Amino acid sequence: MPLDPTVQVLLNQLAGMPVPTSIEQMRAGRSVSAMPTRPVTVGPVRDLSLPGPASELPARLYTPAGEAPAAGWPLAVFFHGGGFVLGDIASHDGLCRELCASGTVAVLSVEYRLAPEYPFPAPVDDAYAAYLWAASHAAELGADPARLAVAGDSAGAGLSIAVTLRARDEGGPAPQAQLLIYPPADLLNESGSRRANAEGYFLTRDMMAMFGRAYITDPAHLSHPHVSPILAELRDLPPALILTAEFDPLHDEGVAYAQALRAAGNHVEELAGPGLIHGFANMTALVPAAAALIDRAGAWLGQRLRS
Repeated sequence: MPLDPTVQVLLNQLAGMPVPTSIEQMRAGRSVSAMPTRPVTVGPVRDLSLPGPASELPARLYTPAGEAPAAGWPLAVFFHGGGFVLGDIASHDGLCRELCASGTVAVLSVEYRLAPEYPFPAPVDDAYAAYLWAASHAAELGADPARLAVAGDSAGAGLSIAVTLRARDEGGPAPQAQLLIYPPADLLNESGSRRANAEGYFLTRDMMAMFGRAYITDPAHLSHPHVSPILAELRDLPPALILTAEFDPLHDEGVAYAQALRAAGNHVEELAGPGLIHGFANMTALVPAAAALIDRAGAWLGQRLRS
C-alpha cells in the first residue's frame, strides 16, 4: 500500500532539514526523538542508576497508575533504539510511558554505552547486566520477579534479543516475553527491503552503514549470534511479538526472524505496519496508525506477563 498520509507529511517536513553526515551531527540534532508525544496517564516515574560492567547506567522507572498488585507490577526492561550510537532514556520517554499505560506494566528504561566510543560487545554487556540487576532487584522496584520481559525498538530490539539468548545460554532468569519493534536481525547479509527502502524513508542505507561501522569494529562479529541472531540457535526462547514497518529497510529481517523463531518451536506473533516507516514508535502523536500499533503492543505485553 502507499505511504500512510501522515507519514508522508512528516517525511516532507524532514526533507527540508539538513542531512547529517556524521554521528556527531546526528547527536547534535533532535529529529524523531524530539517529536511530540501522546499524553498518557502513568503512576510515579523516577530516575535511578544501576551498576553496569564498566560504569553506572542511567535508568528511568515508570509505574502504572493505580494500586499495585500484592506481588508487584509485571516489569519490562526496555532498551532504546538509535543504531547503537544514539538515544537515551529521554529520547524514548514517550514510548515507555505509552507501553506502561497500555500494558499496565512497569517499564525500566535503561541507557547503555554507545558506539563508536564503546562498540560491540559493550552495549550487549550493559543490557544483560541491567536485565540481571532488574531481575534481582525487582522487589525494590515494586515489580514481580516472576513476570519479567524485555522490550526495545530497533537497536534496542537487537539488545533485547541478545539478552534472551544470554539468559538461556548462561543460566540467567528467563524473560516471560520479548517485545521487538523493527529488530535488526542480520547485519551480515543485505535483505531485499534494505535495498528497496534504502532512500527516502527516514532510515537510509548511508545511515545504516555509518551505524554499522561504529558498532562493529571486527568484521568477524557480523556473524556473531548477538549481532545477527538470525544465525543463532533459536530454541527455547520466550514468546515474542515482532512489529515491522512496510517501508523500513529492516522490514524483511523482522519477518525472517519471526519465521526463524517459529521454525525453532517458539511462540511468535507479528504486527505489520502497512504504510509505515522505521521509527514509527516515536511518531505516535502524529501518526494514528503508529499509535494503534504501540497500544496493541503494550496490551500484548501486559497480557503475556499476566498469563
